[in-house]
Amino acid sequence: VSTTVQQVVGGKAKWDVGRVTLTLSGGNNVDRSLQSRDDAFADFFESQRTSASLQADVRVAAGQVATLGYDWQRDTGHVEDLFSQYDARRQNRAVFAQYQGAFGAHDVQASVRRDDNEQFGGHTTGALAWGVDLSNGFRITANAGSAFKAPTFNELYFPFFGNPDLAPEESETFELGVGQKRNAWHWDVHAFQTDVDNLIVYDSSIFVANNIESARIRGAELTGGFTLAEWTFAGAASYVDPRNDTAGTNDDKVLPRRSRASGRLDVDRAFGDFSVGATWMAEDRRFENVDNSIELPGYSTFDLRGAWRVAAAWTQQARVSNVFDREY
Repeated sequence: VSTTVQQVVGGKAKWDVGRVTLTLSGGNNVDRSLQSRDDAFADFFESQRTSASLQADVRVAAGQVATLGYDWQRDTGHVEDLFSQYDARRQNRAVFAQYQGAFGAHDVQASVRRDDNEQFGGHTTGALAWGVDLSNGFRITANAGSAFKAPTFNELYFPFFGNPDLAPEESETFELGVGQKRNAWHWDVHAFQTDVDNLIVYDSSIFVANNIESARIRGAELTGGFTLAEWTFAGAASYVDPRNDTAGTNDDKVLPRRSRASGRLDVDRAFGDFSVGATWMAEDRRFENVDNSIELPGYSTFDLRGAWRVAAAWTQQARVSNVFDREY
C-alpha cells in the first residue's frame, strides 16, 4: 500500500516604482510517500523544495526593458527503509539578467544566468532570440539557448527509483518559427532541435533512474485557433523524434517514456459571468525502456471545466478530468 501527499503553496507581490517594476515571489512544495506491505512498514520518503525570487524590470527606453534578478532554492530530503536511513540537503543560488528591445518590426531578446548549486557546482547558461513582423500578420522567429537541470531529490533518492550517482542535465536548443495572426484566427509552426548531455531517464535494466550520455530531440509543433459564433477553438499537434545518441547498444533507439505524436483541442465559451470549456488530448504509443523492448499503447482523455466570476477579482472554478475514465 502506498500513501502519497503533495502540497504546494506559493505567492507573488509586485510593486511599480517609476520606471522599475519589482516582483517578489516564493513557494514551498512537499512530496511525501509512505509504503507498507501486509500492514508492516516498508519505506518512507519526503522531499521539500522552498524557493524565493526577486526580479527588477527596468524600462530603460521606449520598447526596451532590462531585467535583473536573484533566485534562491533549498531542497531537503529524508529517506528511511528497513535497512537504512539518511537525510540530504542542498541550496541553489542564481543571478540572471535579460534585455528585451523592439526596433520597428524587429525585436530581440538576450539573457544570461549563473547557477551556483551546492551539490553540482557552477553553471552558466544563456539564450538569444529574434523576431520580425511582416505584412498580413506574418511573423518569423528564431532562438537559441542553453540550459542546466540538476536532478531532483526524487530522482536521486526515492526508494527503488532514485540514483545518487546521477549527473545534471545540460542542453542546447535551436528553434525556428513562422506564424500568422489575424482578428479571428491565428496559427504558428515551430521546428526545433535539442541536444542533451546526461539526460535523466528511468532505466528498467537497472531498475533506477540513470543518465543517457547523449540524446538528440528533433520535432515540430503546429498550433492555431479561431473564434466562431462566440466559441473559441484552439488546437495543437506535434511530432517529436527523440533519439538516444550515445554510441553503443542503444544508439538511435527512441528515448523512453516519450510519445512521438500528440494532439490537443480546446473549446471554450463565456456566458456573461459564467464560462464553460472542454479539452480533448491524445498521445501516441511510447516505449517504457531504453532498449525499446516494452511498448506502451497510446491513449486519449477528455476533460470538462467551468468557471463563475463571483466578483471583479474573484473566480470560482470546477474541473472534471478524464471524464470517460480512460485507463492509461
